[in-house]
Amino acid sequence: MAIGKWFKGFLNGESAKETTDAAGKQQSKSAEHVEITDEFRKTFSGRERLSEEQRNSFIFSLLVMASYIVIADGRVEDSEIDYIGKFLGNNFGPEVEAESMDVLHKLVAKHEELHHTKPMAFIQLIGDCGQQMSKTLSPELRYQLLSMLVMISKSDENLDDKELEALHDVSIYMGMKSKDVDDLLNIDPELAKQGWPDLNINKK
Repeated sequence: MAIGKWFKGFLNGESAKETTDAAGKQQSKSAEHVEITDEFRKTFSGRERLSEEQRNSFIFSLLVMASYIVIADGRVEDSEIDYIGKFLGNNFGPEVEAESMDVLHKLVAKHEELHHTKPMAFIQLIGDCGQQMSKTLSPELRYQLLSMLVMISKSDENLDDKELEALHDVSIYMGMKSKDVDDLLNIDPELAKQGWPDLNINKK
């Protein structure tokens, strides 16, 4: 897929491209019960109806969002990286997994660099990618993507307030609602109103 070559421009400060609009609603369910559909797989790595640039744009945006959740709590956990690798391998195959994991590690390193030089630059990249997702992907595909991000945050069984905030941010950037995150985390809606850390989160 040549993701590595494609995303160099982004690491040099270029923003994500925007395309057409999409809107709609999703039925709430916990992240573990959200099915990753063939449409999702084809959109992010398929060869039907998509140019190579579009495919690379989709997979890069997925990796940007994933890296944001990984670094949200200030720690890069092996369990979170492993979950992303398995997700990519299971859904897109070993070739995409290998190349994408290389890009993911570079994104994490780039965040560390920007944190000290241009702290808002990475947030801008997240916003650009989220806006692209909002304007390009159907609500169903965005919900599947958000469920994957929630599962990353739960993979180390140590979900904290910074990760929860990052998930809420991403949901808004993608044109969704914070409540979608709460539904995917199986948070009691009444306890959610009380705020962190008294949330009834099912991490298993």
